[in-house]
Amino acid sequence: MADAVEEVLQSSWGEDLAEALDSVGGDQDAEKDGIIQVQNLPPPQRAKLWMIALNVAGKGDSLSSWDGALDLPEQTLIHNRSQQLIDQLGLPAEEGRDLVGDVEAVITFYCKSRNVTFTAELCWPNLLKPLLGLQLARSDLYNCFYAIMNKYIPRDCVAKGRPFHLYRLLLQYHEPELCSFLDTKKITPDSYAMNWLGSLFSSHCLPEVTQALWHIYFQQADPFLIFFLMLIILVNAKDMILSQEGDSKEELISELMV
Repeated sequence: MADAVEEVLQSSWGEDLAEALDSVGGDQDAEKDGIIQVQNLPPPQRAKLWMIALNVAGKGDSLSSWDGALDLPEQTLIHNRSQQLIDQLGLPAEEGRDLVGDVEAVITFYCKSRNVTFTAELCWPNLLKPLLGLQLARSDLYNCFYAIMNKYIPRDCVAKGRPFHLYRLLLQYHEPELCSFLDTKKITPDSYAMNWLGSLFSSHCLPEVTQALWHIYFQQADPFLIFFLMLIILVNAKDMILSQEGDSKEELISELMV
């Protein structure tokens, strides 16, 4: 990981993540011939690899027990967020309508089956964005989404939650000067890293970029790797952050969230 940190200091943060993940993966020559060489794979083959990595290959249709009713109190919000997601992809109208239905159904059933409420702050639609390019059946789309939520998204991924406390401890250990600076500004990790953690960076990257990152990330199968990737982002931005001592808390948070 130390070598990855040195590499990321010389590029943008999107490239930082890719390079950091590559460095964790091991023998690069072997990787080129192995399953993590994903760039040229057609969607069906990539989908199979992801479903194996997420341990949902061959899993049944979890949606079969659902009556399909879209009747949650927050249904309008779910529909609008689903539509916004598909609009970002710039798809043909007919294909877009079908995918809006898939996204809305996945989120709605997840809320109903887990007895949770969807709110505007949640990044769930962004988690579905990289999955949509795999041309999955709705049942497989749900199974992959559920597996990612269950394994990789911390359950307490809320403001002041335990994952952000853990992240601050890592920052304090590896970068005490930077941690002290942010503490002085009263900038807590949840104020800038909520979407990083809640979407596994999919809210900040193009779908094809996220797919490349996730492909290696799922192969590592380490849910704690996300914390070190977030740490790398701050390491890369350390000089910029410390140079803006005169900026307000809000201005610094805006810079970090970009």
